[in-house]
Amino acid sequence: METTARGDVPKTLQTIAYISIPESADLEFLLWDLQDAIAAYAQLSGTALPRSVDLEADDAGVVDGMVFAVDDAFDDEAIIAVEQVLDRLGIAETRVYAVVLAGSEDTERAHETALRLRRACRLRDLPWCGGVVICAGSGIAALRHSPRMGLLRRPFSEAMDKLVGAVRMGCSIEHAQLLGGGDADSVDADGMVRAKPAVPAPIWHAIIKRLGAHAQSRI
Repeated sequence: METTARGDVPKTLQTIAYISIPESADLEFLLWDLQDAIAAYAQLSGTALPRSVDLEADDAGVVDGMVFAVDDAFDDEAIIAVEQVLDRLGIAETRVYAVVLAGSEDTERAHETALRLRRACRLRDLPWCGGVVICAGSGIAALRHSPRMGLLRRPFSEAMDKLVGAVRMGCSIEHAQLLGGGDADSVDADGMVRAKPAVPAPIWHAIIKRLGAHAQSRI
């Protein structure tokens, strides 16, 4: 797997920027799930929680890590937004991760998205550390109140936990799996771990549609 040597050197991250491009309920849910899991593991282990950096703050400065949440409809406007963030907040040692929301189990567009993100990092000499592809389509935010390790969320939570481990170690997701004795074979050539629903696609979409409609009725 192609990765920078620096991305494989563990580093304790002090500050992390979490960026959703574009802003959407689904991407915000995935970032929330990641941050919630990072906080939970930090509490369990008695370790310090990295400070989340507010991009809107005037004193945001540089950061140790960045996590981009994007969908696989990744166009030129989106990559320009990513590049602006990298130029503003990145330094040579900033670890860059991604959560990609894919519209289906056909992950070709997610692959192209990961390639564009990795290329943007390479051009700036930033360590690309990989991430996760969530093959759930739109509406996944409806799972916010479902059990994290229940049937519906479990495949995505298990993949997200691999990203949590990488962020906590401050290295690539593949190297974190190797260090932790996990399944490094689950990491593809893009440095990504892919997760799909535990139920067939038609059932999955029906469930998400129903949960989404139920959530709307409560508003």
